[in-house]
Amino acid sequence: MDKNSILQRIKRLFIRQSVSEAAILITILAAISKVIGFLREMMIAAFFGAKKFTDSFVVANAVPGVLAGLVSGALSSVFIPLYAEWREKKGKEEAERFAGILLSNISVLLFLMTILSYFIAPYIIDILAPGFNEETKNLTLNFTYIMLPGIIFWGTYGIIAGIYNSQKSFVIPNIAGVLGNAVFILCIFLFHNKIGAYILPWGYLANVIFQYFLLLPGLRRIHFKLRGEVNFRYEGMKKALYLIGPILLGQSMGILNMAVDRIFGSFLPEGSISALNYASRIYHLPINLFVNAVATAIYTEFAFNAQSNNMDSLKSSMEKSLRAVLFFVIPSTFGFTLLANPIVRLAFQRGAFDALATQRTAECLIFYSIGLTFMSINPIMVRAFYALHDTKTPTINSMIALLSNIVLNFLFIRPLAHKGLALATSIASIISTILLYRSLKKKIPEPFSKDMMKNILRFVFGGILIGVLALISFNLLSVYLSKGQITFAISLLFSVGIAALFYLYLGNRWKIEEAKRIFNIIKKNLEVITHFLSLK
Repeated sequence: MDKNSILQRIKRLFIRQSVSEAAILITILAAISKVIGFLREMMIAAFFGAKKFTDSFVVANAVPGVLAGLVSGALSSVFIPLYAEWREKKGKEEAERFAGILLSNISVLLFLMTILSYFIAPYIIDILAPGFNEETKNLTLNFTYIMLPGIIFWGTYGIIAGIYNSQKSFVIPNIAGVLGNAVFILCIFLFHNKIGAYILPWGYLANVIFQYFLLLPGLRRIHFKLRGEVNFRYEGMKKALYLIGPILLGQSMGILNMAVDRIFGSFLPEGSISALNYASRIYHLPINLFVNAVATAIYTEFAFNAQSNNMDSLKSSMEKSLRAVLFFVIPSTFGFTLLANPIVRLAFQRGAFDALATQRTAECLIFYSIGLTFMSINPIMVRAFYALHDTKTPTINSMIALLSNIVLNFLFIRPLAHKGLALATSIASIISTILLYRSLKKKIPEPFSKDMMKNILRFVFGGILIGVLALISFNLLSVYLSKGQITFAISLLFSVGIAALFYLYLGNRWKIEEAKRIFNIIKKNLEVITHFLSLK
């Protein structure tokens, strides 16, 4: 293997990837992005704690986040199967024209939506945080006004990311996410002393705009010609809007779930909303690292399998992706439950983030972890429905989950406070997953094999085993090592690392494909690095 072949391989991986390569690369880049994102959260926690400033930022983020997140997620979900259909029926050039028209039309609509949002923002804040005092409400409103222009950029981001994914190019959008987080951190570090907590909304806006404009030049690299054209009468718009409608409604249920938690949380003591937010950052780590990576990489394959009516391949792809997800997520569930307090302490407890904030956040994390596995299964099954052009079933399912969450919040908030809100979210996720699976069986008979169920039992057994191993190891090291932040970090990371290696060993013994693949990836990449370093 010479130097040129290595460079060509790296270049190919950067521009276009297979499903397995994409999942691996997305996971690596997502890991880097989440590490940087965690540095951002740690910096916010250290500078501003879990008080009114962070409560205001979390609620203010919901306004542009709800509007832009809904549109971006729906467009990304709809674009790939529609692009696949347009390219097969009308050719590449017309499919590219469809993408340009969709982007231009949505940009116009989002611009109008942003203007409208400036007028209705005070009413939305009153709904989202009825328990806030006047000072905190005003601060939240000011944050919201700064962040609202992000709706235009974040909303259309989904189409551009969908373009990359439709060309099986997954790396560039994820690199944009890594660099965007770095910009946010830089803003906080440089300006927190000058403008205080107002750097949070300004940093958010800088992050969104930076990511958007970073993606545009890369379209040439994947040989995609994007031309702006406003045309609301174009035939593809009708079908796009027909499919987007239910997805918007369905995804709005998920975002409304978070909004509901914040509404209830605004009646709890100061810092409760922030505790829920910090806990969600932690339990979303395996979802963002593994679930979203696999779901993003496999969705294009789902879409083309469904378009060619190859149900056997669709079923095989779905089972393979779910097995990969659960291999990582199930042990994470036990790890978060047994090591919640030390994980939160290591991640956030410094500066203004005190021991009380750690305790509240750890309690939220434990109750969120109950539903983590089910939250991870949902995105894979939902994408299977979208690939089959069924956007209504996941929407109805999401509405049931939202209603369940509201009822459960009412039941649990008084006896369990912030813990009750996290528990309600978990139980609602379990209900949602069960109902979605029952609906999926009507479309794909026996979607999962008996081997899949055996593997799940193995993952559960292995998860319990390594969770207990990590806890015992951490407690022993904590007793024998000197007290201090560095030794605390070493104890926790060493315990988790040993447990993870043991779990991979078990996976290898059980002949789990994901465990064997990880060992092979490590081996192959070490060989590439060795060859590269040996060349002059």
